[in-house]
Amino acid sequence: MKQTATLKFIRKHSALAPICLIILLFIRPTYLYAEELKLPDIGDSAATALTLTEEKMMGAAVIRNIRHAGKLVDDPLLIEYINNLGNKLVSVSNNKDYRFNFFIIDDMSINAFALPGGYIGIHYGLITASRNESELASVLAHEIAHVTQRHHARAYDLGKSYQVPVLAALIAAIVLGSNGNELGQAALASIAAGSAQMRLDFTRANEKEADRLGIKILNKAGFDAHSMASFFEQMYKESRLYGSQGPEFLRTHPVSQNRMAEAKLRANQMQLKQPPSSEAYYLIKQRIEILNQPDDKALLNHYVLQLKNKTYTVREATLYGYAIALLRNKQLNQARKVIQQLRKQAPSRIAYLITEAQIAAQSQQYAKALYLYKSALDDYPGNTPLTLNYIEALLKQQKYGRAKSILVTHLRQPSPAPKLYKLLALIESKLGNQVATYEALAHYYYHIGQTHQALNQVNLALKTPSLDFYTESRLSARKKELQDELTALAKKPS
Repeated sequence: MKQTATLKFIRKHSALAPICLIILLFIRPTYLYAEELKLPDIGDSAATALTLTEEKMMGAAVIRNIRHAGKLVDDPLLIEYINNLGNKLVSVSNNKDYRFNFFIIDDMSINAFALPGGYIGIHYGLITASRNESELASVLAHEIAHVTQRHHARAYDLGKSYQVPVLAALIAAIVLGSNGNELGQAALASIAAGSAQMRLDFTRANEKEADRLGIKILNKAGFDAHSMASFFEQMYKESRLYGSQGPEFLRTHPVSQNRMAEAKLRANQMQLKQPPSSEAYYLIKQRIEILNQPDDKALLNHYVLQLKNKTYTVREATLYGYAIALLRNKQLNQARKVIQQLRKQAPSRIAYLITEAQIAAQSQQYAKALYLYKSALDDYPGNTPLTLNYIEALLKQQKYGRAKSILVTHLRQPSPAPKLYKLLALIESKLGNQVATYEALAHYYYHIGQTHQALNQVNLALKTPSLDFYTESRLSARKKELQDELTALAKKPS
């Protein structure tokens, strides 16, 4: 969030200033010191810390609010990459309590943040600003350390009248730079009217611990332990060069010369590792560039010039971007040649395989496209990008039964993408299953933060004639859950 937006928000809702400060620290924990902010001693918050269950509920609720605002990136290949990278780091941490979820915000500013319950967000811009995969991993590692040490859990005393949906809406509003408009209005009104008690317990010790553990995580995961200091140093240089127009990351994650020196000292104590960035890292950077260029012709010209002048970092990643640009410009024969060349070099690369199948489908070679997806899923069962693309290809061929079978199985995985529920609703509708259509849409709307619409779908399902007892009981229970959540958002605490 831009600093000016933050200040406007707090000035507009002056009664909320202390609360806003706490929340900003919660979602921007890195490198903020209680000492520097001259905070009073507020005592031991152990008795009022969020429970693990409350943290997880809070994080999931914030995600739904961010998704409602349309700021979450839903590209399955990007989501898969950032979660693979993040969970590689988590696997060598001391994590025992959280199932981490890494997500990307559609924003080219350079920033990252952690939410309660193991949810870590990173902006498009930070990924593109990183010079190598170790630098990107260093930001994630620091945020992971904050979460695993539960530094955030002591930030709040929820009080009897302060409920998760309200706080989640407010956190999401601040994360997205809202000035109290639609996303956060209900939460703001509720908080301003009440006396929710919140605590702040961020200390220099917390920050040093996150630095120390983050660097240790980097090293154990096989990344360059010096990358944390090098990335912060690069951001620091840019801030000196551009002043107030420098990276947003440093406005929310202040870095000093002393802090960089300490990070370098810790890294020097580790075994030197300077691994090359993975090919997936470079492919993802290309994909971000592709998704942020709506002009198909301009995209193609960009890659033609890069290949002609050899102004690329990794040729294979640039050829991947070139193949997609050709596909978007309907130059299918040339696109096929490029992607098949890449697949000869890396036949198991899922991004290449999906692009080849998409080219086949656009060339009306539907059987080939379906074969490519099915064969790949046999090798990589449960892979979300493959599954999503396969289901969409099956739907275009009106193979609804097969699509439903695959989709229902995939939805059993943790944290399925909301789009999968929308596809399930379409399938159930085509198959004539009215109640199942309403249920799937209710799941979809809920996960994109549209709780009222979710409740409407449940009500429509309950009005369907001849419901069996178990279905009616399930729908009635879900209706109560949604009503309770909406009531919490509308109710003013006493």
